[in-house]
Amino acid sequence: MIQQIYITDYLSDAAAESAAVIQHMTDQCPILLKGDWQVNAATPLNALFGTLHDADHTPGLSKVATILRTRQASVTGVPVLCVLPVHLGLQRDTFSLQGTVQISPAVYAYLTETLQQHFLQDFIVHATAEQRFWWVQPLNPLEVQCPWPQDCLYQQAFQWQPQGTHASLIRQWTNESQMLLHQFSQDSRLPGWPERLNSLWFASVPAVPVWQHDWQAVIGTGAVFDGLQRSQLSAVKQLSMAQVLEDKTITKALMVVDQIDQVDWHSLSAALQKGRISTLEIILPLAERSIKVTYKQRYRWQFWRKAQTLPGLFDKLEASLPTFKLPGSV
Repeated sequence: MIQQIYITDYLSDAAAESAAVIQHMTDQCPILLKGDWQVNAATPLNALFGTLHDADHTPGLSKVATILRTRQASVTGVPVLCVLPVHLGLQRDTFSLQGTVQISPAVYAYLTETLQQHFLQDFIVHATAEQRFWWVQPLNPLEVQCPWPQDCLYQQAFQWQPQGTHASLIRQWTNESQMLLHQFSQDSRLPGWPERLNSLWFASVPAVPVWQHDWQAVIGTGAVFDGLQRSQLSAVKQLSMAQVLEDKTITKALMVVDQIDQVDWHSLSAALQKGRISTLEIILPLAERSIKVTYKQRYRWQFWRKAQTLPGLFDKLEASLPTFKLPGSV
């Protein structure tokens, strides 16, 4: 039985389009409009790691960089940093992180070569198959803690600055990369340059978590799921949602996906309609927070329990977030 589903959104692509994510999910699985919807302070990633009982978990410093790092066998030995292309919203006195930026293969290749040349005396650059970020190996040991972007969306800069002995060095590298990106944005010889790209984000790669959980099966697909498997999380199984729903010996299963369209909503909706799932929690991305949707089997028989409308649901979620508008809503 599936009891929890985590949509990690580890690159924060959906966090700025929460309204569209909710609409897509409820279109595919309308029965969820009868569920309980709550806004959580934890991001989907931190909520996931808390559920998996990461014994060394430190709030505010997501271990997702480590989980992703385990998938790249070519980067070994020296501690690394993850570097992501991002958009910073600049204001009069400060700035905030607005999200990561997708770049074309040509731009990614150009930046890879440029970073290798410019920071030759500082670190080694490793490209990734996803072409959404880089791994860098500093040539000298660093003592620094830098959070993962998902923990920092829409927050003012002073809340997520690097910490530690070498924090100033990370800020220096960030400033240099911003100047490079500004120059490139003015170069007409670089077609397809993303207008939103104006900075690089350095994220720490802490130690591999010590897993302590009692789930019978952890299933899923995507980069985070692959990383969990390679970091030796117990109970990881290569099973589809339909297989888990059919297997009566599995009474407690958790699902991890990167994006909302990686969930088999058809099978899930059918299982909820037939009462084959007693309780289900779904964790969705919302800015630097998350939304928890809880549905219970008994809701099917509570005919007085009216299904929420989508506009009413948006209003309810926004009411719990003072001065905040649900990303993607109108």
